[in-house]
Amino acid sequence: MNRKLYTLCLLFIGIGLFAQPTDDDEIVYYTDSEVNNSRFNLALNLNPYYTDMRLINNDATNSLFNTYSEEFEATGKFKFDYGLDLFYEIGPSFHVGIGIVRAHGGYIWQDVVLDTAMPNLLADNDVDISMFSVPIKVNFTTRISDVFSLEVVPMVEMNFIDQYNGRISYNGISGAPADSTFNLNDNLQNLNWSVGIALGGTYWFNNEFGVFMRGSVRYLLNDIVDANDFDWPRETLLNFGLNTGLRLRF
Repeated sequence: MNRKLYTLCLLFIGIGLFAQPTDDDEIVYYTDSEVNNSRFNLALNLNPYYTDMRLINNDATNSLFNTYSEEFEATGKFKFDYGLDLFYEIGPSFHVGIGIVRAHGGYIWQDVVLDTAMPNLLADNDVDISMFSVPIKVNFTTRISDVFSLEVVPMVEMNFIDQYNGRISYNGISGAPADSTFNLNDNLQNLNWSVGIALGGTYWFNNEFGVFMRGSVRYLLNDIVDANDFDWPRETLLNFGLNTGLRLRF
């Protein structure tokens, strides 16, 4: 009996020694996928929207147009913004970002009287505005599935307006002066602030790549033209539209 027990012990010791890896054996670890732990992501923006004009404090007293008043309603235009945001993910539900945007605005003042001596001579004033904007955004996000997240994105923007172009058109009125153009590029505010908010979501194709679509509204807080230089209405912009684009984690 003792001899059989001794033989079994030797057998188990031999199997254990055979199972031990040698110095030449390479230990390989396998994982299902590589995880991207970066907290940074880029957002490429293309924003279609409707832009309209507002008078600050209903101020129509300062004007080169003799009948520029609250009674007139400006007609807005459809425009596109495009730009780039860089976000940092402080936490799963809280991201902060900064960007650069080429932005636009436009509207038409219809049937404006330019000369009180000729009250029946009406003209349209067609305005186009361009600016570079630096938005500072906060993204509150809630992941509701593996592929979709809901987002609320309030923002504050610094706006550097560089173009204000107008076109006076008499719409073919007999005896009217020729249509003309003008610009106020030398009379613009150096810095203008705006506030806005966007609500929507992002669809993620994988952990690194997604597309987003949000409804947005944005309001320019200051008047566009520096009223200290000469008499001009205190115009500002109000935009309604979409914030769309691509998200890329890296």
